[in-house]
Amino acid sequence: MRRGLEFTAYTIMILFFIFRYAGEGEKPPRRPVAPPRAPEKSVLLPDGVTLPRDVSSTVVVEIGTKKQASVGTAFAVDEDGTYVSARHVVEGCDTISLLRSRQMIPVRLLVKASNRDFAVLKVDGVRVQPFHLALDVPRRGDDGFMMGYPQGAPADVRATVIGATVMSSRGRYSIRERVVAWVERERRPGFSGSLGGISGGPVLSPAGAVVGTVVAGAPRRGRVYTTNPAVFEEAGLAQQNRTVYSLEPLNIESFDQAASQYRASLRIAQVYCSVS
Repeated sequence: MRRGLEFTAYTIMILFFIFRYAGEGEKPPRRPVAPPRAPEKSVLLPDGVTLPRDVSSTVVVEIGTKKQASVGTAFAVDEDGTYVSARHVVEGCDTISLLRSRQMIPVRLLVKASNRDFAVLKVDGVRVQPFHLALDVPRRGDDGFMMGYPQGAPADVRATVIGATVMSSRGRYSIRERVVAWVERERRPGFSGSLGGISGGPVLSPAGAVVGTVVAGAPRRGRVYTTNPAVFEEAGLAQQNRTVYSLEPLNIESFDQAASQYRASLRIAQVYCSVS
């Protein structure tokens, strides 16, 4: 009975923050801390259509000057409870938790990159199969599968690389970093509007390697931006990971089924940031 009441209380708290801090509008790419109140139509590029060449020289992302409660995504990179997420999801939180069923699992922030939207987390008592990390930058025309919790719900995006660009984050902190620009092809299940909540989630290649983490999106232009995979080496995560953890190929027909299994096993997890 007591656990049921606690779960109900946590659920109400999370839903309050999700809807209280919902973002509106999307002129520049942004990182919504929660689902939008009025979903806007999202642009998806059909298969067979020529890839666009209008990759912006610089993508500007506005970060709120005051940290708010937020939800995001993280994924496992070793068997000892080390996870990767986005810096803007977990920086400035009073507490960070992974959400699993009726549990809120405490998380420690180990590393936040000073020059990238990237963070490393530690969770005690959690052992799951990690993902294989790649170092090669995805090239134009490469496909990828982005997995996590957009708008706070489990869903996935299939996308194609259109090029590299620079992302400039301004507000609570300021950084400039090289990122990979993708165009959205498909969402499963279908939904419109913001990708907020998938930030920090992995983008996997068809071979099954993580080639970056989601950091920003512009659904009205059908764009998603991910970290350069060099960040895995910069954070000291790549060498051991690549020699130990095997690849699990993905395909267009069933990538969402694989993602559901990853979430169920906590290889991909929802992150909740609490702010007083």
